[in-house]
Amino acid sequence: MLVVVLATTVLAIGVLIAKVIMFSWTRRVLLADMAHGTLAEAAVLLASVAWLINVYGVASVFGDRGRAVSFLPARQVRHTDHGVIDLVPAWIAPTVVALFAAAALCLLLAAGLAVRSGKIP
Repeated sequence: MLVVVLATTVLAIGVLIAKVIMFSWTRRVLLADMAHGTLAEAAVLLASVAWLINVYGVASVFGDRGRAVSFLPARQVRHTDHGVIDLVPAWIAPTVVALFAAAALCLLLAAGLAVRSGKIP
């Protein structure tokens, strides 16, 4: 599991670094010429940012003792005498879910546009 997390984190960082390099060369945020390519590229960027935010949430509670409730979106809780404390910052889960939902929507729209334009039979 740790190898998969590290590999996808390195991949997400690589995608964002490549995007910064390409932007500095071309001055274009998205490189694809066709609408479906642009949406697919946006989906990859959104998913990369969502993944890195989620990994940040996991890393932010690395030293705390708590019970991991979920990994995606990151959630770790600690049971105390006064109730349950969520150790991951509150903005992580809604941001990750919203970004992954936007990425999925972009992929669906890209597939629809590709089929409509005849790129995919």
